[in-house]
Amino acid sequence: MLLTSLSYSQSISDKAISYLESGKVAEAKTLLNEQVNKNNADLIVFELLGDIASFEKNWDTAISYYKKLVVANPENANFNLKYGGALGMKALSVSRLQAVVYIPDIKKYLSLAAEQDRSQIVARRALVELYIKLPGILGGSDEKALMYANQLKDLSPVNAYLAKGFIIKENENIKEALVYYKNAFNKYRNTNGNMKSNSLNYELGKVAAELNLESQYGMQLLDTYTKNYSYKDRCSMEWVYLRKAQILVNMRNKKAALAYIDKALTLKADFNEALDEKKRIHEL
Repeated sequence: MLLTSLSYSQSISDKAISYLESGKVAEAKTLLNEQVNKNNADLIVFELLGDIASFEKNWDTAISYYKKLVVANPENANFNLKYGGALGMKALSVSRLQAVVYIPDIKKYLSLAAEQDRSQIVARRALVELYIKLPGILGGSDEKALMYANQLKDLSPVNAYLAKGFIIKENENIKEALVYYKNAFNKYRNTNGNMKSNSLNYELGKVAAELNLESQYGMQLLDTYTKNYSYKDRCSMEWVYLRKAQILVNMRNKKAALAYIDKALTLKADFNEALDEKKRIHEL
């Protein structure tokens, strides 16, 4: 009976994953919630529901599902990463005063993920940003950020360059930061396809947009991100359209830039960053 139950649960999870990989997020969510309502949910079901909630930017729901994972298996680096990451995104969605209460747990679970998996790249990148963004009184530390950035060197040179570029840029040394960002582009261009990721496709596109670097390549990477876009990706499409618009402004193509801004606003009418960019473009 137990084997039958496990087999059934596995088949449900497999079907949900198939839905998700086909872009049928609503169908997967309905199927998985049925298992929760029937008390047939296992950790895979909770993890998938947490992933869907993250994709939908519903951080409270994501946190509740990921917490079940870390309680059930506190030694799992991936579970700690997802829980710590969701807490981090929740902190970014509230006021600075409200965010303070999340900081100890964000540090705890991201650090656990990095300690438990010495090859964990995402946790280290998140810790770099956390320690740089936090003021010293709340535990911010350039030294700790640099420590995690250095650990990335052997794991992923591209991520190491991006992390160090970020640290230097945040310390307002744009000229030196550009050296690291240029190295990141060059390294990624020559990286084997199996070592590339959609998160890096977006991040390098973002760098291209913000710092007026590698415009053509940046557009290409954002196109690739769009082609590969799935429930696993955290940057939604309105941000991709904004980055494309910013690159096109750098390329002096206002008409095409405004078209992408309109696409972004079609997806999210109250997208303040896109509204600000539209105003800026009209003033050029």
